[in-house]
Amino acid sequence: MATSGELSPGALLRGGLGMLVALSAVAASGCAVGQAPGRGRTLHLQERTTGGWYWLYLPQGYDDPVPPGARRPKRPLVMTFHGMKPFDSDNSQIREWQQEADRYGFVVCAPDLSVSALLGPVPLNQPDHPSLKRDERAVIAIMNEVYQIADVDPNRVLATSWSYGGYVAHYMANRYPERFSCIAVKQSNFNADLLDPANVPRYRDHKVAIYYTENDFALCRRESRAAAEWYARHGFDLTFGVFEKKGHERTPGVAAEFFARICGAEARTPPIELARMQIKLQQLEDVPTAATTTRPEIIPRLSQARRSAGSAATPARLPHDVSTSSSRRVVLRSEPVLPLGRGPSAKQVVPPVGLANEGPVRIRLSTTIGVAPLLVGYSALLPKSIRKDAHLLWTDQGEPLSNGLHGQKVFTEPGDHSLELLVTTPNGTEYRSSRTITVIERVSKVKP
Repeated sequence: MATSGELSPGALLRGGLGMLVALSAVAASGCAVGQAPGRGRTLHLQERTTGGWYWLYLPQGYDDPVPPGARRPKRPLVMTFHGMKPFDSDNSQIREWQQEADRYGFVVCAPDLSVSALLGPVPLNQPDHPSLKRDERAVIAIMNEVYQIADVDPNRVLATSWSYGGYVAHYMANRYPERFSCIAVKQSNFNADLLDPANVPRYRDHKVAIYYTENDFALCRRESRAAAEWYARHGFDLTFGVFEKKGHERTPGVAAEFFARICGAEARTPPIELARMQIKLQQLEDVPTAATTTRPEIIPRLSQARRSAGSAATPARLPHDVSTSSSRRVVLRSEPVLPLGRGPSAKQVVPPVGLANEGPVRIRLSTTIGVAPLLVGYSALLPKSIRKDAHLLWTDQGEPLSNGLHGQKVFTEPGDHSLELLVTTPNGTEYRSSRTITVIERVSKVKP
């Protein structure tokens, strides 16, 4: 692993810009990082197998001594994907996130992407694009390295982005759902052609937030709405909002607060910047909803800012608490829909049993990724009609493990493990389900 304390060279401008990119470059505002620097450590690292460069930020307090007998806490990890160079970069992203990382105790990783470049395709709609595939390999290798050298929790990982980086954030969360626990993108691009709908059942329980700004680029506004519609149609728990009177600006605070609520991180200081932002909450009232939808409501929400630990300061109230009159609804129609709404009048969307390749048999895991040796607890979620007198068989890569509703196993072999469950009822009906567990090889911890 190579390290460097200097900024990586900026990308050189090249000719032959498309009209859209040229206009966006001229009109771009807010590209500079307006957030103040943090008080933690910033590292510039090179992943040793792919050669991919990335920035890593260790928040204030990360290096504090640990009391005797105590273990160093595992921190939530933010994976942030930068926009188009030279208007954004991995270095800009790591600087943008430092205050929020200090506020909530996040470790932040910003990989250097090759697809997010000045001559990158707009829109990005080819999942097999060479630059995207190169970034995919590098990002996974970088995440593996971060798990080895930093004290982070692989079960609390946010996929986030700004601008063009949204293509990569949505793509990575869709292709590697076990690697991320939630998604929150800001002023970001989206294209459904990059996503594999067959992977939806693997991460439908992940919470998703889509934000953009009132005066954002038309392309970002349009694709943000398309992203919200896609996630709503596929039954995700969605938060969707628009910030008033802002352009294509950096707003990491909203994604940080969203992630903090999900992963249980407490704010050390009130998110004042976030509290000053006026938001128009968006409700997808009538969304084209596939039969696989499992969420009866799509309700945007932002919790009240937390009181900082040990501080007497009054927690700031979020903008929709101040001015709910600015909220409005967005209705997206393109095909027959199932109404989605709030309150007792909201229609419940109940999926028929067995749709979305999930079936009535599901597997719950205590963790899906970690460093060897990895202890994983597993359990079967079965309806009573199937569970009664049924025979269960758990296997790892085809090798039998156990027969009960619950069990656990220590995985020592690095790589992907397919944990499978076969349920056989007394009348001979079989139900199958499987989950992937990723085990990372343990190496000696490196202190860069």
